[in-house]
Amino acid sequence: MELSISDIIQIIGILASLLTSLIAIIISVITLRQNSKMIEESLRPNIQIYPVYINSIVYIIVKNFGSSQAYIDEISCSHKFTKKEIFGDDLGTDIFERLNGALFSPGYSIKCPLVGYAVTDDLFKFDIKYHTNKKRYSDTFLFNLTINAPFADVYPSSNNTEQCLKNIAKELHDIVKINL
Repeated sequence: MELSISDIIQIIGILASLLTSLIAIIISVITLRQNSKMIEESLRPNIQIYPVYINSIVYIIVKNFGSSQAYIDEISCSHKFTKKEIFGDDLGTDIFERLNGALFSPGYSIKCPLVGYAVTDDLFKFDIKYHTNKKRYSDTFLFNLTINAPFADVYPSSNNTEQCLKNIAKELHDIVKINL
């Protein structure tokens, strides 16, 4: 049986339609996977660790910038803290291990104050592991305290109303700075 030209054209049309449909399905699946990853990234917790200097106090801040809660599995710091660095408190040498098991809601932060001039190491390395109900995350943060705050915050003492107003302005500045 011989195929007529009309039959061949119809078969080619069917094959072209089938190929186009398969390509469309493949593109749709790839797009759905990418969208799923983007949605997951936008909804995941995002724990960050960073220092902020205010006067002679260094605050090491652990904050969840993400949009879902995170459970801290493990957090460790390469620096071993001394009593002098943590205002004489006896919290041990790895003060951040107390955060293991903590729940960080979106926007929640912990601020750890340190005596800036008493800190013996400049380089801090933090390793953190945390999870949500569905996925586990880990990250490493490395920062140099002296590079992150090369200039000290110095403010004059007050003896009159004008000086008091300057101190109030300084404190407002510090409040804004600590909320970073």
